[in-house]
Amino acid sequence: MKKQFFKGSFVALCLLATLGACSGKGQQQQVVATPNEYESSADDAEGIQQMQPYNYSDTTEINGHIFHYTINRVADESLPPVVDDEGVTYLDNRYTLTILRDGQPYFERSFTKSSFESYLSTEFQQKGVLDGMTYDNSLPGLCFVASVTLPQSDMISPLLLHIGNDGAISIETDLRSENDF
Repeated sequence: MKKQFFKGSFVALCLLATLGACSGKGQQQQVVATPNEYESSADDAEGIQQMQPYNYSDTTEINGHIFHYTINRVADESLPPVVDDEGVTYLDNRYTLTILRDGQPYFERSFTKSSFESYLSTEFQQKGVLDGMTYDNSLPGLCFVASVTLPQSDMISPLLLHIGNDGAISIETDLRSENDF
């Protein structure tokens, strides 16, 4: 039996799409996924809900450099499953962000919810899933937004991932409101 995976994912998708609504500096905005990407698929044997695999690539220019990035999402069976308040079990996701600068490898890293553990409340650590990542052109440089959400809710914990000139990453909680866009 197939169930709707996240009704909150649509809200998260809208929020993430809004984050890049302000265009600037010739950068492009990509949306995390189309609504079809969020259709659920259940593991019929165990009734575990999971998101569909997702792969997105785009290019942006920053300070005369061409950055090509790829965002890949997979439901990862090696991660601890998440059980919501109603007893529904969900597979958590692994996102891999790969960036080329002027055609040369620049950054590659996989992210799971535990990558952001110190930025999440106990509730999001225990009951949330990593369900979104997108490029954000409203901030300078290479900035991506990741989101951890509570399944079957509109509760979201957005995070900013800044990739520095040397390929180093810094992470912070995204405290901007929708009015900031």
